[in-house]
Amino acid sequence: MTPIQKKVLQILQSFMQICDQLQLKYFLVCGSALGAVKYGGFVPWDDDVDVALFRNDYERFCKEAPALLPEQLFLQNFQSDPAFPAIYSKLRNSETTCIEESIAALPINHGISIDIFPLDGYPKDKKEQERLERKKAWFARKLSIPCVRPERWKEAVVNPLRALGFGKNTAQTAAAYTALISAWPVESSNVIANHGNWQGRLEYHRKEIYGDGSYGIFEGLPVRLPEDCDAYLKQKYGDYWQDPPPDKQRSHHRYLKLDTERPYTEYL
Repeated sequence: MTPIQKKVLQILQSFMQICDQLQLKYFLVCGSALGAVKYGGFVPWDDDVDVALFRNDYERFCKEAPALLPEQLFLQNFQSDPAFPAIYSKLRNSETTCIEESIAALPINHGISIDIFPLDGYPKDKKEQERLERKKAWFARKLSIPCVRPERWKEAVVNPLRALGFGKNTAQTAAAYTALISAWPVESSNVIANHGNWQGRLEYHRKEIYGDGSYGIFEGLPVRLPEDCDAYLKQKYGDYWQDPPPDKQRSHHRYLKLDTERPYTEYL
């Protein structure tokens, strides 16, 4: 493992311990589920971990975990770090540095982290689905205004909005966005949605795919995966046993600064 992968794995261990202590059901998802099945751990060219909990368990984790976390770990979301422009949480090691280009200027914790996603229900009625998707798109654009785009033309479009004051009420926007997506309970839904991930409808799965979970191994740790992990991975990645071409075998993160031994506060 690389130094950053080792730090991320330590954070995952702390997350899992608290979930066990609070009797919360989590799942390894996205590339972490792929890595567990295909490589027994990290995807070789990746360095992050993604986990998810059903909404009620997610909210309980956000409420109770901060009092149980080791001192160096910080649970980041729009409630604990109001400038954080997301509807999910990160568990960050404050004694490390991981400054991503898109959010480098934001006054938030920039430690190495794992992503923690809430899983929500989804409406059954087609018209409700269409309304939800339209509102989601509006909230997502509004929430992304503070984030720097790598494309110059996109920055040229967004900069005037920032100058007019748009994008300053991040926490309020994220709270309203959360109220929207959490309106459909998991218990009464046939579809479970991970709205916090950027892959859209690839993140909407039949409830039975998550189920009660299944057993997997991630870098020697016993972990919980979606119950029908094969169906989960096929929906997201297609033929997931086929490696992507060499030019695609790289992390999707764009780091300005990465340091596993020094805190981010030394670089701000």
